[in-house]
Amino acid sequence: MVSSRWFVAALLVCVVACKQEPPAPTPVAPVATPVVTEPEDLPFPETPLPLVAEAAPPDAEPAKPPEPPFTGDLPALRKRGVLRILVETTDESSLPRQGTPRSQDRELLERFAEKHGLSVELIAVERFDQLIPLLKEGRGDIIAADLTVTPERSRELSFTRPIALVNEVLVGKKGATDLPRKPEDLAGRAVHVRASSTFAASLAALAKAKAPGLTVHPEPESLDSEELVWKVSRGELPLTVVDSHLLAAIQTYNPDVEALFPVAEKRALAWAVRLENPMLRTALDAFLVERALTDHREQRFTGDLDGIRKRGVLRVLTRNSPVTYFLHRGEQAGFDYQMAKLAADALKVRLEVVVPDTYEELLTWLKEGRGDVIAAALTVTPERQREVAFSRPYLFVEEVLVQRVGAPRPASLADLKGQSIHVRRTSSHFAHLSSLATQHGFTVVEEPEDQDTETLIDRVARGEIPFTVTDSHILAAERVYREDVEAALTVPGQGEPAGKDGHHGIAFAVRPGSVKLRAFLDGFVQKTYRGTEYNLARRRYFEGRRAEAPATTEAAVAAGTISPYDLLVRSYSSRYGMDWRLMVAQMFQESRFDPTARSWVGAQGLFQVMPATGRELGFRKLEDPDQGIHAGVKYMHQLLGRIAPEIPFKQRLRFALASYNAGLGHVLDARRLAQEQGLDPNRWFGNVEKAMLLLEKPKHYRRARHGYCRGSEPVKYVSEIQTRYGAYVSVVQH
Repeated sequence: MVSSRWFVAALLVCVVACKQEPPAPTPVAPVATPVVTEPEDLPFPETPLPLVAEAAPPDAEPAKPPEPPFTGDLPALRKRGVLRILVETTDESSLPRQGTPRSQDRELLERFAEKHGLSVELIAVERFDQLIPLLKEGRGDIIAADLTVTPERSRELSFTRPIALVNEVLVGKKGATDLPRKPEDLAGRAVHVRASSTFAASLAALAKAKAPGLTVHPEPESLDSEELVWKVSRGELPLTVVDSHLLAAIQTYNPDVEALFPVAEKRALAWAVRLENPMLRTALDAFLVERALTDHREQRFTGDLDGIRKRGVLRVLTRNSPVTYFLHRGEQAGFDYQMAKLAADALKVRLEVVVPDTYEELLTWLKEGRGDVIAAALTVTPERQREVAFSRPYLFVEEVLVQRVGAPRPASLADLKGQSIHVRRTSSHFAHLSSLATQHGFTVVEEPEDQDTETLIDRVARGEIPFTVTDSHILAAERVYREDVEAALTVPGQGEPAGKDGHHGIAFAVRPGSVKLRAFLDGFVQKTYRGTEYNLARRRYFEGRRAEAPATTEAAVAAGTISPYDLLVRSYSSRYGMDWRLMVAQMFQESRFDPTARSWVGAQGLFQVMPATGRELGFRKLEDPDQGIHAGVKYMHQLLGRIAPEIPFKQRLRFALASYNAGLGHVLDARRLAQEQGLDPNRWFGNVEKAMLLLEKPKHYRRARHGYCRGSEPVKYVSEIQTRYGAYVSVVQH
């Protein structure tokens, strides 16, 4: 329930307002709000508001009419300055564990656009069958959606050179009985695909030639291939078809599906433009030849720096974790990822992220040529130096003993006699601790490999285990979000530290034969270490508090009924059918009404919109209150539209808020996980919010499409906005 102090505040507001003549706007101080305890009792919009609920204030920017269709060729595009890319999207890009095809295509088209002096506008199309009509109509300039080249489509579109050759593979649930193993086994069976896909035509041909009675069951055009594969893995659908390169990416996190046999082989995937745009197609073909796009995806490469520059790609091997590499609001993040990105930028090549299935495979995949460099919080140890070559360390850390806050703190290792320290055998700490255990009388408990460092720290916080050991920067990253664990002491000496003063180093690792690459990385680290970009990244991930934001002055708040920007919020909320009070509650949560606020990942403005998202929405000056508010409300409206319409509107709003905070992909992962856990995937409180918290645990996030998510952040975000909105409604009725 809303705290009674809010009703007292509301009453006081009414008394003050009634004494004034004429009535004046009543400021509501945006003070901290309690976490929701009985969320269903709080007021919340039950149904969407009409898109034109009220007239815009006189000083608000008038609504821009939709842009007219544009079908010009490359010279006209250069004059216009924008390349519009039509992409199929039911959610944001998944975690690029091995450079997923969709994310690679978009990155390459951004490079193409930059080469021709164009900015990029991504146009998300919710239904696959809308891609071609929208292109022909002039609502986009190019389709980048794994489109298969067919004679029928070639009569409507002009295709570029193939970007990949793939097989169309029949997929079933791994371990299921009576799975078809050859085309004849499909007789009388049903396969579920989208009617507009080439898979449907391939299956129809197969039914006619080898599988009489095969039924092609049409699925909604809004479901992408990955969603259909997931339904197969859950047993909700018997069979589907997917392109082989996408299946390879899916199987890195969903082991419950298997390829049965190809229904069509060597199908060409390409980008598509209008028939009347031959100059654009020719330029794209030339770009693809230059980049040799179709080569590096399938081939392993063990060349040195010259080869990397020639290929234009630096492949970094890393791990999905809250320190090294993760997705936040659809943006790739992580300290080690940031270091690798800076190195790739210095080389003037594209960064491709490769995530092996296990930590142990990092060294193996490097030696096999599946990546060029490891950037995964890898500590320099004598054992590892026998297998790989390390650069100069880009981070110096200490080994620290982690304990629960409030527990008796040992003064030295001697005080640990009879105690146990829990670590994984494969961690860099196990051997060192084992050598100290006999001398000091403590026990090293070997934990399972799926118990990553963050999980062990969480178990310490909950009192399940007394101690673990980690590197100081990992504990610092955890302390950004939590205050229930602390460093008990620094573990002394590790034999041969890579650094000085007892610190050991974290560094890039390359193959011993990559002499020039190692020399480049040494120079890069020497130039970058403790520089501006380095220090910003270090502060971003290991210092401060994520929730910090500047406080709002009383004078600023007094400028409006709730905020200084109520007129603007009312205007844009009305335009997009949103409750303006909810948008103000969200705006406070994001920026404390500070238009100059900038988050740890670079989000900007009153609604803390990511710059890339702002550009996609058509806004480039997010610090401007008008643009920042318009972008935030428009983005919330878009997110709301991307949540399944069969979900009750109240729940869709909560899912949209969670998506705004953590990214839609993580919320979709949580809905899937909720269903697997026997929870209601269509309800937030008590259901999907519980699944969000599970995405912090390796057991679950390693099988999630979008990987690790600090689920406690969106859980808190939705709860506090819900409570604040209830307080605003109690004070401002319209």
